[in-house]
Amino acid sequence: MYRGLRMGIDANDIVRRAWRDLPPGDRVRLEAISADQWQVCERALGTYTDELLRSAGRGSLPKEEIARANDALALWIQELRVVLINESHPAFDGLDGPTLTYDLSRVAWHEWGHALSIDRADEEDIAAGERYVALLPDGLAKLVRQAGYRRREYTHEVVAEIYAILMIWRRQGKTGKPPWLHPEVHELVRRVAGWNQ
Repeated sequence: MYRGLRMGIDANDIVRRAWRDLPPGDRVRLEAISADQWQVCERALGTYTDELLRSAGRGSLPKEEIARANDALALWIQELRVVLINESHPAFDGLDGPTLTYDLSRVAWHEWGHALSIDRADEEDIAAGERYVALLPDGLAKLVRQAGYRRREYTHEVVAEIYAILMIWRRQGKTGKPPWLHPEVHELVRRVAGWNQ
């Protein structure tokens, strides 16, 4: 099983670089909502989140929610204002250094996209989630629909996924709207996440 330090790769350093790669305005927006903290751990995230919430006096998660979250690579925990990343998740097993860097960065950007969306999307945005999913390229739409998200989570997932892809696009030196991205989805991400690259 992957252990970052054994491979000479520190997952925290990768996430720190991903944070520094964010546009300055995005970092300011994330700092303004206290979404600038993260923890890389080697634990199933549902169980760990439940422990953290209970220790903070926030009560326990329902068992179904714990089980659902245990499968996650990462989570934005709004109540605690922290992104948790499970570096021991099987999805990271056997990855070489560049692939691990890409995947951990993408996961971090995805969760920061979640944080912005959860904070800034309005009820109309959330209600339009199914429509936004229908405007995604087929592969992304299928990913969102089959991942077990609730319909009220669709908009947040669309924003998070597109935000991460746009960050990859930016890291590759590209700007503007990717040609495959529907203008309404691009506008959603611009408005909700503040994307202006």
